[in-house]
This record gives sequence, C-alpha cells and structure tokens, in this order.
Amino acid sequence: MDPTAGGGSIPFEALRVGHRGLANELNPVAAVILYATLDYPARFGGSLEGQIADWGNRLLADMRSEIAPLFPASKIPEPHYTNVAKLNLTDPDERRLLSYEALDGFLYARQVTCPHCGGDAPLLNTCWLSKAAKDTWGVRIVPEGGQVRFETYQVKGGRGPNGEDPDTATVNRGTGQCVHCKQAIDGDEIKRQARGESAHGTWKDRLYAVVAVRFEPQLDSRGQPLRYSSGARKGEIKTTKVRYFRAPNERDLDALAEAERQLAERWDAWDAAGLIPTERFPEGNDMRPAIYGMPRWCDLFTPRQLLGHLTLVERLNQIKPEIIAELGEARGRAVVTYLQFVIDKGVDYNSRQTRWHFSRGAVVGTFGRHDFSLKWTFGEMIFSGPDSGAAWGLSQIVDAYKGLAELTEPAFDTTGGEPPVTIINGTASHLPDVDDASVDLVCMDPPYYNNVQYAELSDYFYVWQRRTLRDLYPGLFGRRLTDKKSEAVANPARDGNAAAAKNEYERRMGEIFRECRRVLKASGIFTLMFTHKTQDAWETLTRSLIESGWVITASFPVESEGENSMHQRDMAAAASSIYLACRKRNTDASGPAVWKGFGGQGVRYDIERAVQSGLDDFAPLKLNPVDEMVASYGKALQVLSSHWPVQDGDEVVSPMRAMNEASRVVAQSRVSRITKGKVQVGDLDSETAMALTIFGIWECGEVAYDDILLLSKSLGIALVNKTSTSGTTGYKVADREIGVNTETAGTGRGSKADLVHAPLVRKGGKLRLALPEERQPARLANPQTDWDRLHGLIMAYREGDTPVARAYLQGHATEHSDRIIDLLEVWAAAARHPDRQREARTMLYGLGKQLG
Repeated sequence: MDPTAGGGSIPFEALRVGHRGLANELNPVAAVILYATLDYPARFGGSLEGQIADWGNRLLADMRSEIAPLFPASKIPEPHYTNVAKLNLTDPDERRLLSYEALDGFLYARQVTCPHCGGDAPLLNTCWLSKAAKDTWGVRIVPEGGQVRFETYQVKGGRGPNGEDPDTATVNRGTGQCVHCKQAIDGDEIKRQARGESAHGTWKDRLYAVVAVRFEPQLDSRGQPLRYSSGARKGEIKTTKVRYFRAPNERDLDALAEAERQLAERWDAWDAAGLIPTERFPEGNDMRPAIYGMPRWCDLFTPRQLLGHLTLVERLNQIKPEIIAELGEARGRAVVTYLQFVIDKGVDYNSRQTRWHFSRGAVVGTFGRHDFSLKWTFGEMIFSGPDSGAAWGLSQIVDAYKGLAELTEPAFDTTGGEPPVTIINGTASHLPDVDDASVDLVCMDPPYYNNVQYAELSDYFYVWQRRTLRDLYPGLFGRRLTDKKSEAVANPARDGNAAAAKNEYERRMGEIFRECRRVLKASGIFTLMFTHKTQDAWETLTRSLIESGWVITASFPVESEGENSMHQRDMAAAASSIYLACRKRNTDASGPAVWKGFGGQGVRYDIERAVQSGLDDFAPLKLNPVDEMVASYGKALQVLSSHWPVQDGDEVVSPMRAMNEASRVVAQSRVSRITKGKVQVGDLDSETAMALTIFGIWECGEVAYDDILLLSKSLGIALVNKTSTSGTTGYKVADREIGVNTETAGTGRGSKADLVHAPLVRKGGKLRLALPEERQPARLANPQTDWDRLHGLIMAYREGDTPVARAYLQGHATEHSDRIIDLLEVWAAAARHPDRQREARTMLYGLGKQLG
C-alpha cells in the first residue's frame, strides 16, 4: 500500500513484479493519473494505443479546421525568396514548400507604459533568442517616437552586426527601464498596470519575435535542385531545414486580433456551457498571478491560446459519447482520459507562464519550477500543422501509453486484463476501506514538508480536467478547486504562519503514520523515503513517525536527483533519497533510556558509533557531503527510535538533537579523512573549527540559518552577530564563538564594498561562509584565527603568487604553518568551484605540498 501515491511510481513497480497493490491519493488530478498509469495499461494492454491515436487525430483534425487560419505563414525573407523564384519550379506544391515558412513558435514580452515619458516600455529580461551552436540570434528594441519595434539579428562573437549586446535587459528584479527616457519603472507601478489600476495605462502582451523554419533546397553543380532517386520520396526535392527568427509582421498581428475577436464572439456561449475556467485564483502561498493581473485561471492564457484550448475541450465533450458508444464505458473512459491529458499538455506548454529556453531553442512548460513565478517573456506553440504543439502533445501521450503498456504486459497477460490494483481517492489519515492488519508492506514517499504545495499547483490542471472528466469519475471533481484543507503539507497560508504550519504538518503526518500502523500486519514492514535536506523537515517528519509507534530498523541512501536538476544545481542540496525501513515498536517497553551515561554508555554514544559505522558503509557509494550527512540522520534516528523515549535530565531528547550529533560526527570525520587524520576539529580554535566543519559539508553554499545554528549547538560553538567596521581589525574573537556579519546591500560575492570581518555572512534566513575576497583586508593582515590565516594566505597568493604567499606564512603563521597548509589541503579537496580548486592545488604545489 502507498497511502500518498502521487503519480503512482511505487504501486506501479509493485504491479510489475506481481504484487497486489493499493494506491491512495487525496488529490483528484493525481488520482486520475493513477488510473492512467496503473489501471488502464494493465487492463487494456497494447490495443488501447491505436485507439488513443485514432481518436486523438480526429480531435486535432476538428480543431485544426477552426484554428489553422489564426497561424498564417508568410513568405520566406529575402534573399531566399528570390533565390527560390529563380529556380522556375513548375510544381505549385514545391514552390509553396520552398517559398513559405513553417511557423515554429511565438515570443511575447510584457509591455507597460512608461509613467515618466508615456512611451511603450517592453520588459525583456534578455535579448537572446538562441544560443544554440551555429544558430545564435538576438533581438534589438528600436524606439520610434514613443513606440517601439523589434528587429532580429544573428549574433557573432557575442555581439550583433552593429555591436548589439544580446545580454541587454529592460527589466531586472521586478524593476523596468524605459527604452526612451532610460528612467526606472518601479515594480509597484508595473503591478498596478498589470492589474489595470494605474492612471498611466494597462500592460499588454507584446509579440516581439516569430520562430520559423524555411526549407533550403540542395542544389547540384548547375544550380538545380537535387531530388531523391529512389524510395518512398522518389522525385522529391532534397531540402535542409533552416530555423530563423524574424520580427512580427502585419499578418501575425492581424491573426492575434482575429483570435481575440473570435474568443469574444464565442465567450458567452462557452461560458454558459461552463467550459471556460473562470474560477478565481485562490488565496495561497504564491499569489503572483493575481498580483500581476491574472485573477482567474483563464487569465493565465492569451486569447489565441485560450481559444485553442477551449476549442479542444468543446470538441472532446462533443465526441465523448461517440467514443464511449464505440469502445464501451470502461475503454471509452480510458481514451477520453488520455485525450484530456493531450489538452493538459497543451495547457502546460501554451500559457502566459511558459518560458522560451534560448539555450535549447524550445518552450519550457509552465511548471519548470514548483511555483507560479511571473515570466517577463514567454513562448507560444502553434496549434495547427503536423509539427504543432497539439500534435506533439498527442505523440507524447501515445508514446507514454505505449511504454506503460509494455512494462505492464506481464500483469496484463497473467491477470487477463483484471489488474490487482485498487485506487482510492481520499485522505491517507482515514482509510475505512482497508481492514486492520491486512497489508504486508506500506511504502510511501511522503509529502515533502513545505517544498511543494501540491494542491495549489494542481488547481492549474484541475480546472480543465473538471470540464471533461467530471462525469467519468464521480466524486473526484465535485469541488470547485482542489482540497487544501486536508492536505498533509506545511502550508503557512492555510495555517496562519510557519510555526503553525509545522505543527499542523506534524499532526497530519502523525495521523497518517498511525493509520499505516493500523492496517499493517504485525510482521509487516513500513518503508518511506525522504529527500529534503533541512533538519527542520526531518525533525517534523521523524518526530511524527517515532511518536506514532514506529522504530526505524534500517536506513540507506539511493541516488534520486540528476546532477543537472534545477533543484540541485549550484545548491547545497541533497541528490539522494534516504530510505527508512520501520517496524511496529513495542509500546509496552520499559522506561526511558538516558542520553549520556558513565564510561561511554548512553544513547548519544550509541549514535556516534552508529554514524561512524554508517560512514564506512556509505564509503563505496561516494556520496556528496550533504548526502552523507543526510544519510547519517537515518543512522542516528535508527538508534533514537529504538530507545524512545530518551531522557537527558528532565528533557526528552528530540530527533533534532540526534541529527545534530550525526552532523558533528560526519563533519569531523570528513575533515579527518581529507587530511588523512592530520587535522582534528577538536584541536582548532572555535571559529576555525566551526568554519571548517561548515566548509566540509556545504562548502560556501547558502544554507538555512537554523541548520547551521543546530550544528553549532552540537559543537558547543555559539553563532554571535558582530559589527563589521571597514578599516579596523574588527571584533575580538572569543572562545566557543564564531562571528556572523549581516550582508548589506553592497556586500556580495566579488563586491568591493562592505567587506566582512567574520567568517560567516547572513542574509535573511540564510548563512554562508564568506569567500577570501569578501573578508576585510585589515582583518586578514592582523589574523586572529587559523581561518583568517587561510584566507589571508589565499589573498596573498593572488597578490603576488608563491613568494608573497610564503612571506605571509612566515609573517603570520610561523608557529603553525603546517596546520595552515593542512587547511589549504582541505580547501583544495572540498572546493566545488573548479577555479577555487585549481588555485588551491597550484598553491600547495608552489608551497612544497603536492597533492596525490
């Protein structure tokens, strides 16, 4: 059983290996996906693939007849059109193929009216159109008497033909800049114009570039087209596809106006039929659509996008009875569901919230991230033609079904199309249809604390699915929007604040864990996985788990995140999921265990030994430092849960304290391993010990303040805010403390202003280690700690190579120069930026310490 099944990967694997599975999911969007991934492929097998494709092509054909005129192709630009005309082709189809473009996409920018000069002010966060190899394009904004036009150009050597810089932007961090008067346009004014509340005007979507393809004929030595001499394409001209970008023309703009006219003409009828998602964007954690003038779900689409989506929805509802009549109720419901997924694919990739990925040359869907972040520029796919976004969406769904059917073929063959899976739509804290002690294994990937607000995001698709699937899935789409009240996530908007959200998440997860305990057999196993790296999330989840009567019996890491994931890149982030295996704890056990006893006895020492043993087990896996630390949390919690409750005097030891102990052991072990035992954290001054420990786990990446605070407590070193005054040697270092400076507006990586004395820099709820170049020169010239001396050595090397660095060592670290070299070895080994790593290795070589 998976009580929070999501898209169904866990029960899908259970189905594939022949087990009977139960998948529960509160969210109706995910519940429908469960039918599509678990039930239908194993019930209908490969035969459904062709039926999805056939009915999908009929759906798109009906749509194209209405939408195609809104995507008119233009003649290819000169001199290419003249070159084609010179070929004197007699076949009109060949002339048209070579003379007219194939549309590939449209790029839009938000445009406001400048409140200072009244001019048009398009807001582009970049002027790049393409960075693809040998296909680099940019766009220039040309001001003309208060208005603007756009011109595209090919980029060579990083510049346009007249020296244009494609990195130019007219909006940054929510503030715009007018291209006419060059004055800043305040972010609040932009928002007012977005909502139609400004006296200066209302913003609009401005089409600024069209992506198109032309077919370049391949010519022989006489300048005549080459043709295929055999095969299915015998006699056809050989061509090469060439993509290009151009400015919008009158045909493009007229088509947009016509789409807006047609939408207005059909609005009342569609609205009366309930087809338009006019539900208001609900109050939640991310209100940016409403803040930027999109208060209803339908407002997240341009008129042409909305017209295309609604045409498909209307047509799917019209052919739904035909599909069910021809295929039967169960099979027909499956086909209609997959056709709605085709529409969902278009809704995802055709909205005002998409993004043109100029490095890839493609539209990125609305949810490239787990939020509703505003896109200053966005892309639009075309609806018509064999290469349209709609055709691509259908091909994606058909291919996905084919893969699912192949994977579930054994289940289809052995069960005769009666898959042993039960799908439930309800809260995981109450499963009345599941008997006591009836489940052998509970396996779940729980909601990740506050990482993703699932219900808030899924409303985007729910409002569309509700219009086609409500009658096919009774009970799933009865609400106007999804249920946020019952969702087991930390939701500050729902619960009032972050603290209340944490308590509510802990309470709800406790209810789920107790329900899992009820349905699991006495001999059963409960496994769950967790990827969140913050101790706060682990504390909340595991406290609920342990207090619900579970003991953690095993833990191990499994790589689950790609190294290029947007959620992992350049972050102090976990790339592995940690799997916890649990058993029911005997709740009649004797009294509490003690945290610290005499002679190395007590749970604290058991945790230390378990983590050290775990590090040996993890060594072959070559985990990154954050994963190693997070994996060790499982080892610590395994010990804590087996002795629960644990007392330290009058205080009950929390999971957080056990994880602090794991962090301390991991950090000290890592430093010792890097230096082959030459540097022990306990032998260092407090600031150096704490800074080195942080560096060994997170390097110089930003980390939640609370995580470093908890680590500092485990080391017995306090985080102390210090004043950083330029030109002085700074504060006096005290034992068992590490200084923290607050990052000011001028502070930043590489900034010359407001350099800091302290090793740690705080910005909001984040902490990070300052880089050597961010430290005050006066502090490094008068170092008080070995960490100061390490940074001073690096800066001296940058000033004058090895001789200056050697002189710095002799002047400031005569008595412990070997220790500073050892710290530099740690810096070289743990640095994640290749430039920092190369620099440190070169320094070690020059100073007479060659790394193996």
